[in-house]
Order: sequence, then structure tokens, then C-alpha cells
Amino acid sequence: MREVIHQYGVELDWVTDIAPKLGGYVEGNYIIVPGEARPGTRFVLPINEYITVFVINVTYNEDIVYKLRNTRSDFVGVYFNLTEGDAVHVLDDVSRLAGRWGCNLAVFDANLGGEYIVRSGCKTFKLAIFIKKTALKEYFSKNEQYAQILDSVFDPAQNTIVKFDRMSSQAWWLMNELRNTKATGPLYEVMVTGTVYGLLTDYLDQTINQEIILEKVVQTDIVNIIGSQAYLIEHIRAPFVGISTLAADAFMSETKYKRLFKKITGATPNGFFLTNKLSYAKEALETGNYTIGEIADQFYFTDASHLIEQFRNTYGTTPKEYLTRL
Repeated sequence: MREVIHQYGVELDWVTDIAPKLGGYVEGNYIIVPGEARPGTRFVLPINEYITVFVINVTYNEDIVYKLRNTRSDFVGVYFNLTEGDAVHVLDDVSRLAGRWGCNLAVFDANLGGEYIVRSGCKTFKLAIFIKKTALKEYFSKNEQYAQILDSVFDPAQNTIVKFDRMSSQAWWLMNELRNTKATGPLYEVMVTGTVYGLLTDYLDQTINQEIILEKVVQTDIVNIIGSQAYLIEHIRAPFVGISTLAADAFMSETKYKRLFKKITGATPNGFFLTNKLSYAKEALETGNYTIGEIADQFYFTDASHLIEQFRNTYGTTPKEYLTRL
């Protein structure tokens, strides 16, 4: 397996560092890797002095482990990932499915490292957005609930910026539109720029309305919460297992577990489980292969009426109405 030790940042020096490690070179905004199984795109674009984006749209013909070892700590990485295939985040030997079918939104401080493994045949479409902390701090300073604790939010001794979740439907739509855009010519830069602003607007709108949980999180706690998320996803067709069991498996008290789970995911454990259950149920619905009752049975809803009620509460429409809009 090829090993690529690399870093990211708003500044672009990391681009000339990572290109030869991938067996390629830099040409304008592109990292060109000759001899790949299929044409792919690695596109880097400074959006402004505070934001840089890295667009990856390739099919891998070999196994690679990326080891993120940032040397700068002045930015936050926001990763939107629609990868299909065998791709995982790894923290302290605990893996978490990444991409379209798993954790497809990750936000974490540049201080946090980790590994990302992709297997041969994996089709990756991913946007990595790097934002200066100063820009985020200025943005949140305009919000009343953040203003009083702003210094604490961005103080690594008091708080860790980290989130692992699934992207919103709006973010998925924006990503899909960009994926279907030919990655050449000046209009591609315009499309990428618009997508980045759209994704960040969607994410920040959600974040600013969420409860603020200030806490410095050690790597072990992050690993345990990620492991708990993975367990819930793996058992998405079963009933909710309960907080006491989840907390014990994460080696935490129930109070600490609920607090850290909400900090890292932005949702309660039960809310996370239901949201993902509905997301998988919606994907099953979109295939056209199952009735509402069959999907309700598959995902352990009480009955079809219960699924319809929860679907409407989450998506603002019934499953039947949703299908007519596809």
C-alpha cells in the first residue's frame, strides 16, 4: 500500500509537496498524475485570502493511505465526501466508513491528525475546504450567542473543533452539480467557487443554530464517539440500542457520552440514529424497489404510518410526494 504523508493549509505550499508523493506534478491549478486507470481531476483553487479548496474526482487504481500531519494550526478543514467504494477514516486504529454511504461530512481543527485509506477501484469525489480560523472567528463574532465565548471556542486549551456527520440534502445537491460539471475551462473555476460558498453557507447556517458545547476533546474520546457512530450505522436496521449500552461501550459516563456525542455530531445519539435511519430509508425509497411498508419493516419503524410521520417531520413532505418530485 502506498503511504502518503502530507499536510494541508490555506497557503498553497502543500500542493507542490503532495504532487510528487502521488507520482504527479503541478500544472496550473491541477495536480496531474499520469498513468491513472481513468482520467481524474485534482484541482486546487484559492477562493480568497482566507479560503482554499481542493477538489478530488478520481478513480483509484491502487491502495493508498493518506497520513495527515499538518504543520500549521491556523485553519479548520471542512470535508464533503461523496466517495463510493472502500474508504475509511482511521484514528488510533479505529476505522470509520467515509464517503457517500458513511460519514460524508467531517470538520476538524488543523491540530488533529489522522489517516484516510482508499482501496483500488474506489471512486472518490471530495471537496476539502480550508478556512482560516480568523475568518471563522470574525463570522461568529456577529452572532450574539457566540460573542460571549468566542475566545474560548477558538482556544485549543479549552475547546476542540471537531465534527463527524452526514451532509445535508442541500450540500449533497451542490456536490452532485459540481461532480457533473466538466473540470476544464474558466467556467469550472466559477462553478467551484459558487459551490464552495454554497456549501459553507449551508454548513454555517446549521452550525450557528446549534448548541455550543465547549470542551477540549482528547483523541481517545473522538475515537470512541466515532466508533459509536459506526456502531449505530452498522445497526441502522435495528431498534435504538440505548444510551447506557452506548456509553459503556465508549468507556464514558452517560452524561459525558451524551455531551461529547452532541459536540462531535451536532445531534443527540437518538437523533443521529433516526436521521441516518431516515436517510437510508429515503435512499431505499428512491430505488423504486420497495413499498413504504417494506421499507418500514426493513428499518424497524413501528409501521408505514410511523415512517411517513417521521419522513414528513424531517423532509417536509411525505414519501409519496417526495417520489413525484424525483
